[in-house]
Amino acid sequence: MMIKREVIKDEFIYQETLKNGLKLYLHPKNKFVQTYASLQVNFGGRDFSYQIDGRDYTLPEGTAHFLEHMLFENNGYNLSDFFVESSADINAYTSRTLTSYYFSTRNNFLALLSRLIDNFVDYNFPKESIKKELNIISQELAMNDDSYSVKAFKSLQKLMYKDSSVYVETGGSKKSIKNINQEVLKQATEHFYHPGNMYLVITGNFDVDEVLSMLKNHPFSKKKWPEHKDIKRTLDMSDKTNKMLIKKDKSLDTNIIEIGIKIPEAVFNNKDLEHGLLVNPFFSMINSPASGLYKALKKRNLTNYSFQSSPIYDDDHGFFNISVETKKPKLFVKTIKELLLEVPKLQFSEKVFSSYKKADIGKAIRSFDGIKLAHYQIKRLLEDDLDIYNFVEKAKLVTYDDFKPYLDIFTKENIYIVQYLKDA
Repeated sequence: MMIKREVIKDEFIYQETLKNGLKLYLHPKNKFVQTYASLQVNFGGRDFSYQIDGRDYTLPEGTAHFLEHMLFENNGYNLSDFFVESSADINAYTSRTLTSYYFSTRNNFLALLSRLIDNFVDYNFPKESIKKELNIISQELAMNDDSYSVKAFKSLQKLMYKDSSVYVETGGSKKSIKNINQEVLKQATEHFYHPGNMYLVITGNFDVDEVLSMLKNHPFSKKKWPEHKDIKRTLDMSDKTNKMLIKKDKSLDTNIIEIGIKIPEAVFNNKDLEHGLLVNPFFSMINSPASGLYKALKKRNLTNYSFQSSPIYDDDHGFFNISVETKKPKLFVKTIKELLLEVPKLQFSEKVFSSYKKADIGKAIRSFDGIKLAHYQIKRLLEDDLDIYNFVEKAKLVTYDDFKPYLDIFTKENIYIVQYLKDA
């Protein structure tokens, strides 16, 4: 049964679940000439250890990313070639939690969408193609090995979390992907590439009825799929005892500091908190030029071009990250620890709070002015498990009191620090 609901004034999203389990989110914007489509698979870099019906399964780390690459050569056909011939852009990415296949076009949308869905009916990956992709991805992974900033951030994640699914490279390692073969890819497609584990988002110039008709009559829908089984992920997000890591290396050009303020499990799993609504505006406010924390760092000349801070938020964990390259590592670490412990005492005026709240709401509304931003906004809301129809209205109801559980996380127990120091 199709659901039609207004997402903003005079714009609607049509939601339906096909008989095979595929969820559809159709957002027509027919005054535009372009159309974006993306097919999401709930299979990402974290999914190398899981359960189905109480049975344990494992996959080599990096399988989701490897499979994403292989899908462009499925059944002996190069998926990109078909789209290039139609002057359309197609690409894909794998994150920690999902794999997304997406394209944009001004012409032949229905034919291109049909061709994309063709790719997910059956799977056939020759050994020669797997070997070829192994070499390509090994080279990609080698490029990341030289980045000290990446190493420092990964070290921070390892310091904060016991569960390796948080910090394992999405692409795996050169060692792990050597274990990927036809049997591994078969297991991955059977368990994760089921329509019931996917959702399709379309935004732009298309006809809803034509798209529905095509999808319902496509071999992807006609195929007799097995019953979709729920995939259970068991994660250990409990606290770790050691809060500090220092590494010295003569090859470093500068000192790198990575800091994490962990959102504890009890807070993160609080069902009364809608993190997708609260995390970004809260941490924007904490780190705003008007905040005491930022002013104190600036006054002591401890901020520079490299200083960055942002919330890291996923569906199973979250933390506030600060990173900087500095010539004063001892002073920076001492000062930032003192300042972070003072955050619960910071006073934010209603004016500051209101301005960040309005900015967040305004950004969400403005995203619907264009095709690409609207598409990404819908995907983001779905990934954060937020109601795409009531997001703006709910955001308007957020009060400063809603942020209080986050203020309580700024304690010694939740602060983790990694220092990569240039050893003279």
